[in-house]
Amino acid sequence: MGNKAARKALRRASKAVVAKTFPSGFCLSQAYRARAVTLGACLGLGFVALLGRYAYLGLLPTNLREKLLTQGSRQFESDVTLAPPRAQITDRNGRTLAVSVLYPSLFVVPRRIPDDIALQRRVARTLGVPASEIQTLAGSRKAFAWLRRQVPPTELARMGDLSEWHDFVGVIDEPKRLYPEKDLAAHLIGFTGLDNNGLEGAERIYDDSLNGTAVKAKVTRDARGRVTLIAPGGAVRPEPRSEPLRLSIDLSIQSFVESALREGAHKARARGGSAVVMNVETGELLAIASWPTYDLNAPPTDAAKRRFRPLMDALELGSVVKPMFVAAALDKGLIRPTDKLHCENGAMRIPGGAIHDDHPHGLSTPSEIIKFSSNICTYKIAQKLGRVVFRDVIQQFGLARLPGTGLPGEWQGRVSAPDTWREMRFANMAFGQGIAISPLQLTKAMSILSGGGSDKPVRILAHGNDEPYESERLGPSLQVISPKTSRLVTAMMSTVVEEEGGTGRRAAIPGLTVAGKTGTAEKYMQATKSYSERIASFTGVVPAEAPKLAITVVLDEPQVRPAYGGTLAGPVFSEIGQKTIHYLNSVGELAIHGAEENNPL
Repeated sequence: MGNKAARKALRRASKAVVAKTFPSGFCLSQAYRARAVTLGACLGLGFVALLGRYAYLGLLPTNLREKLLTQGSRQFESDVTLAPPRAQITDRNGRTLAVSVLYPSLFVVPRRIPDDIALQRRVARTLGVPASEIQTLAGSRKAFAWLRRQVPPTELARMGDLSEWHDFVGVIDEPKRLYPEKDLAAHLIGFTGLDNNGLEGAERIYDDSLNGTAVKAKVTRDARGRVTLIAPGGAVRPEPRSEPLRLSIDLSIQSFVESALREGAHKARARGGSAVVMNVETGELLAIASWPTYDLNAPPTDAAKRRFRPLMDALELGSVVKPMFVAAALDKGLIRPTDKLHCENGAMRIPGGAIHDDHPHGLSTPSEIIKFSSNICTYKIAQKLGRVVFRDVIQQFGLARLPGTGLPGEWQGRVSAPDTWREMRFANMAFGQGIAISPLQLTKAMSILSGGGSDKPVRILAHGNDEPYESERLGPSLQVISPKTSRLVTAMMSTVVEEEGGTGRRAAIPGLTVAGKTGTAEKYMQATKSYSERIASFTGVVPAEAPKLAITVVLDEPQVRPAYGGTLAGPVFSEIGQKTIHYLNSVGELAIHGAEENNPL
């Protein structure tokens, strides 16, 4: 009974509320179901539209989706390119000259550096960077910045645990180029920058081949807020190239050459020096030295201290060019080996002045002209060639064109038009004054002259190593003079060293016949506007009977007097030749007859 009474009371109260809420005569429409269906349909269509838009932006590969993803990702990640370790550089025998080792590099996410100055200073002190650098970065909105590149692992270990700052400091392994031989063949090898790009030498000209494919990684934050590095497939260390770049030089020969050049330069008190050893048969450089040199692991910033003298020095080397003009005249039938020219007893007047010989001579054969290095008779031979042919000979022997190594800074040389030469200039050029050539150009010319007359391209890669580096895109060999003339003039040059009275007696090698030519030239100095310095040089081939090696030694601005090429550069040539031949015979690479008679070294 009580429940029934309660239900009746509830119904009466409900009716009273409805009566107060709605005016009299009001009643609900019978079409409320239709309105409810319409409203539900509208809400359903809106929801379907939202789902469609989500699918368009989030699932379909549209340009708009990519743009939005890029914008979104910038809020929490940044890209960084990881350079791959470069391929090794070795000598012709596979001994390592340059290698890449992974070193840690420190980076920061500037936008996440806390504003706490004390903390910033503590971070800077621990990481070994100026506090001002951290403070400057903290004020930027960058997503990534390098802090220190290629930190020695021992130094990183001394920094201790960096996890305290894991949300804005990170470490990436980067390849660092190391040069185990330090200053040996430094100018030829060259070096790289922080970003693994070749800056000089072989590192520069073969940069693309030495480098593999870089990997683009992302610096981001993981679920715990730590800065981390991710890359496609997890590959955060790019694979290095497996094929080494094998240079043509031999590390042992390079060591002989640099040691002899350094000692010779010190004895002559020279400002600088160059030495080149070339395989006459293949055109390969077995050694190329520039003094002074430098440590590739810490190259000097001053480019003058890194000057690659054998390629870059443009020097008037004097009498060393005389045999080329004698050979051209013989080859063209303008003179014969038995002909005698009058050397005017040491003095000859020409339009514009006079030319002289160091020692007076009368009638001389071509062989004697080379032996005694007569300026006057060489000029008479140049007159027989004529100015145009004389200029062509300079070109054909490579004295006015690039040697072709591809190395930066190669001296090309230049010769003005013959119709601009005064007679005195023509005479001076005949004995090497007024023709600026590099030591490498001279070595190439000597290789042509004594190597059968064939102009072979200069190689800085070991023979057979043209692939996968595509080498120097070497052209065909050219014939400059006949093999017969080549043998004849080489025999004439042997008198310079082997016969009494020759100017190159100190370049002799025990047990071998050396063919060569001395050079003693004046050097024009811009500071004094005069020829106030000297250049001493010697170039030659061994053995004279069947040349295998062409060797050139140049000492720039020696202070010892007299600064004769035979006296100062000749002994350096002898030491280089003797040690090189002894070594090559000992390893069985070259069989040079007579070398077994050398004194053991």
